[in-house]
Formats: sequence, C-alpha cells, structure tokens
Amino acid sequence: EICNIFPSFARVARVLPDERTVEMTSADKNFNCDNPVGLDIDNFWPENCPLSPERKSAFFWQYQRSMGCNECTTILATVLKGLCDNGVCLVHDDNPVVDVLVLNSLQFDVSDIITDKDQVLKVHDPITDTTVPIIATHKTMDRLCKLGKDVCCRIGMQSPEKEKKWNKMKEYQPEAFIGTVPHWWVAVVVEGLGVVTAKEYTMVHIDVCGAAYDPTSLVRAPGSNTPVSLKIFTTPEYQMLPNNDSGLSHKLVMKSVLSERGSCGKTLISLQPKSVRHFRCYYDERFSIEVTPLPTFIERRPLSDEMNAKVSELVQSLQNDYVKNLAEGFKVLVCNIQSKPELNERFGVVKKEKDHLANDRIPVLVEGLSKPILLKPSCIQLPPPKQSYRTLEELKTIAISPTEAEKIANEHYDLISETQQSQLRNKLDSGDPAISKVLLSMQSMQTGFTRYADPEYKRGVQEFLRPPLNSLLPPELLNTFRQSFELSNHPKSDDAIKIINLYKATKQRMMIDHPECVRPSGSVIMLPGSELMRVQISVQNKIRGDAELAYVFQRLDELGMFVNPAK
Repeated sequence: EICNIFPSFARVARVLPDERTVEMTSADKNFNCDNPVGLDIDNFWPENCPLSPERKSAFFWQYQRSMGCNECTTILATVLKGLCDNGVCLVHDDNPVVDVLVLNSLQFDVSDIITDKDQVLKVHDPITDTTVPIIATHKTMDRLCKLGKDVCCRIGMQSPEKEKKWNKMKEYQPEAFIGTVPHWWVAVVVEGLGVVTAKEYTMVHIDVCGAAYDPTSLVRAPGSNTPVSLKIFTTPEYQMLPNNDSGLSHKLVMKSVLSERGSCGKTLISLQPKSVRHFRCYYDERFSIEVTPLPTFIERRPLSDEMNAKVSELVQSLQNDYVKNLAEGFKVLVCNIQSKPELNERFGVVKKEKDHLANDRIPVLVEGLSKPILLKPSCIQLPPPKQSYRTLEELKTIAISPTEAEKIANEHYDLISETQQSQLRNKLDSGDPAISKVLLSMQSMQTGFTRYADPEYKRGVQEFLRPPLNSLLPPELLNTFRQSFELSNHPKSDDAIKIINLYKATKQRMMIDHPECVRPSGSVIMLPGSELMRVQISVQNKIRGDAELAYVFQRLDELGMFVNPAK
C-alpha cells in the first residue's frame, strides 16, 4: 500500500554494455504520466533488457528504495499513528505494542556493497557524460549538489540540500563519508510474557526500504505474488538519552545498554551480529542511532495534502478491516447513521450471527434496542484508544542521564577485554548460523528453554559453552546456558517444551480475550471453567503422574526459566 501511495514514474531508457549502468527516461516527460511503475519490475526496464531476473530485481529495489527512505518511513509512521489514534490496537505475534519510534542513522554502513562495484547500479547522464552510483552515500550526495538540479532530474535522483557536516565528515570521518548513507526506519516496542520476569520488552524494527541493501529482504504481499521490500529484525529495548545537541532537542539518542525494563543484564549493542546492518554504527564509538517519538516525528514532517488524503484513505480501509473482525461483546460507539440519527453517540456491543458480514455489515446491539442492527464499518467508532506510543516529554522523563549510561557501559566493558571482543567479532564474521541465532536470541531476550527444540540453536549454545566464546558471557548467563543445555538432553525435555508452549499460548489467548483478568504484575487470574484452568489442571496431572517430567519442571523452576505448574 505504501508503494501505491508513493509511486515512482522513472524508467530505464537504456542499459549500457557493462550491464550495471543505465540511462533513465527524462523525468520531465514522465513525471505527470498516468502509468506509474509501482511494483511492476518489468515495467521499469526496457524491452529486451539483457539483465537476469535476479539482477533486474536487485537493481530495481536499489533504485526505488536507496533514495526517499525518509518519505517511505514518514508514510508508514503516519499510517501507524492514524490507526493508534482511531482506537486500533497494534500487536506483533499477538503481543501488544506499547510504543512506536522512528529511528535514523546518519552512518548506515554500506561499505561492503559499494566496494563490490558489480552489485551497484549506476546512472549515466549522456549530456554531461556523468555517471553516479544510485546508492546515495554522503560522498555521492555532496557530488549531486555540485552537479546541480538539471543533472539530477535527468538521472532521476533527488537533488539534496547542501549539508555543512559533509566537509567535517570528509576531513575527520573519511570512511563514513565514503561508505555510509543516512537511513530511516520504524521500531515498535512490544510487551510480551517474560521467562525470568513477568514481562519482557523487545524492539521490532520495520524497514520498508531494506531491499535496497539486501536483496533477500523481500516478502510477498498478502493475497498477492508481488514481492515488496520489507526488512524486519528484533532487538531488546535499549536505553535512550536526551540529545545534547541543541539543534536536535526533539530527538533522543539510543545507548548501547538495555533499558531499565530489560531482564538479561546490561547487554551491549556491539554484540549484535554484523549482519544486522542497522547497528554497525555502534562499532565506532563516535556514532549512534537517533530516536524520534512518533508524534514529534509526524509534527515535524507533515505530508502534503494530496499524500495525506491517500494515507487517510488507507487508514480508514485498515480500520474497516479491523472493525469487521471485532470479537463478540466488544463495546463500540455508534456514529454517522443518517437514517436514524437518534442512534448516534449510543453505545452498543458487537454480535456474531450467521452471515453477519453480508454486505460488509456488522451486527451491533445498540443501547435501547431489543435486536441487533447491521451497521457499516464507517458507522462504528472504536472506544478511546489505549495509547500505543509515548510523547517526547514522556520519553525524556524516563531517559537516564549520559553520566549514568556511561557508567553502566564502562562496568560491562571492564568484563570484556579488547582481545575477547575481537575473538567474538571473528566468530560472528565466520558466518556460522548457529552462533548468530544464539546471539540474536540473547539480544531479543528470548533464551527460554523452548528454544532447544531447534537443533541449530542447541549447537550454537554448545559453541558458547566452549572457549573462546565462554569467556565473553556474564557468569550468570553462562551458568544458565550450561545447566539448561544439560537439561535439554533429558529424555523428557521435548515433552516439557510442548507443555510450556501450550501453557504460554493458552495464557496469551486468555490475556487477549479477558484483559480484565490481567493483574498489574502481568499474571493472570484463573477463571473457573476457563480454557486456561482446564489446561492448568491437565498439565498438573500429567507432571504429577510422571516422575521424570516432574524432575525437568523442578529444574526449570530452580533455574528461573519457567514456573513449575505442579508445585
């Protein structure tokens, strides 16, 4: 949908003999055409294009998403805020979203891409005989400024504003000047059930421009075979500090330690695998990720009236889909009824009846009526939303001071020598998927016992129990890995994992269907006769009737990995 809102009209006129340089159709001739490229890759390339389908796709996404990532991110952020403000509850994997943030890195590392010149699309201007790589590093944008708007228009690239920082970067940070780009994406903070604590908080990063730098960051749109650009990865929720730059007081800075809500100690961002391109900037202590709260970002980057109308239409369409799937008994407010205006502003509850979605209408029992009436989604207003994002003032209130953050980081660095850090990075660069999988699980705080159902994860844990990686983990985490790995070899471990998954899934459904049963601590009140109560009794009987299974759950309880349901 974002691709449809933010269409591209530029097309390739000619592919040059090196098969990595192209000339574009004149933007002036095609800007007002009625046939945008959209997601039609074949429409982007000329007939008889000599490139393979794989290179056509990779170059297409480089062109479409290496420029304008801030506009695409603005559209996504505006859609999310519109849904939140209209009462739509955002979730990820059935867990509630409690914050939405816009992140940007001025030093998004692309050095490995631009050094492989065969993998980078270039655009040629035949009038000035100028060739420019499409990946807009700071060096490339500085050059575009000097070339002028006419050349930029002919090659189909944006003409950037001159930045004072480029001269300083060129002098003091030449590697960043040549090998990094400014990049924007969205991150949502998700509240889930904890293994050690009642709740755990993770950041799910959503990059709609990911395919510009990673051809594998493509997914199929629902109900379609059309690939779309989408990179998603998960990290813990990291701590944020107020920005000391007076010109950036509307932003915060993401620090390389976990937030106060983190439950696995002060894990550093530098432990992220280098495959997570977005966090490579933390390998240089001078760089970091900037954070803008959702409402502040939207306020400072308003869309045009035309674009805003398209976004509002998309938000309404998504909201209508949401309303059609409301659970029975959900309380709503009636609005926009013209035939019976006296029903407007009355409350009602959703009813589920046979063929209730006929003609896209929802049965609602309105206060004062004896029978449900069928309402259009546009005549149903959701209750006041539970805020799914925080304001700048709220985030600044909970942000720690730079001094405190530095102290936490230094304390952890004292435990890890430079040699050990180098050993870890060498292991990461080895490309062993088992090691990367364990590291990502630690960063996303998902090191629960159920992960041992994955043989590759189990092999990765075994790597961390041996030198040199065993010396790089905090003692308490290393001890937990050692004992949980030993327990995973127990003959009843598979049965225990199945029970844990069943129990957590049932508890999660209970929290969604009956939010009134959730205590502030995150625990759930057992309702007599509920599905959770039935599962609880069944699990207790099974554990108490099997001594070996009871031992596994007793050890999990002792390790703090899962509360024994039978005790």
